[in-house]
Amino acid sequence: MRIVFTLNGEALDLELDPSDLMVDVIRIRLGLTGARPGCLQGQCGSCTLLFNGKLAPGCMIPAFRAYGADILTIEGLRKLPEFGAIERAFERARAKPCRFCEAGTYLSTYALLRSSEETTDEAIRQTLSGVWCRCTTHERLVRGIKYAAAQGVRSRT
Repeated sequence: MRIVFTLNGEALDLELDPSDLMVDVIRIRLGLTGARPGCLQGQCGSCTLLFNGKLAPGCMIPAFRAYGADILTIEGLRKLPEFGAIERAFERARAKPCRFCEAGTYLSTYALLRSSEETTDEAIRQTLSGVWCRCTTHERLVRGIKYAAAQGVRSRT
């Protein structure tokens, strides 16, 4: 099946099995390894993508659902100007994510900062609820997001 979608700002037209999972398409077929299959149940955050502007687990998205979609991966986020400020905020909070949780952590932060939602502790914790992080504490992650918000990091809409 032909699947046409945008990945990190680039239009793609691929022949895919409609039941392929997007995390596998992105990792294996396209070589972008930032999103990782973890729990394969959509709960751990290691395969997080921004799918049409919303956080989504790539392990739960069959390829046919990507038709016409706009998808942003951690690799695409790294190319945006907001990423450097977000990364510096996490470093300041001593909360730099590991490879397992970085897609979920950074994309969740980006999504929260681009929303009109306040960056309260509750909103931050809700945003991070889909990320299983064992490399740092949630307190440090919350602090990192607050630092990014205090620096005026706001994503483009």
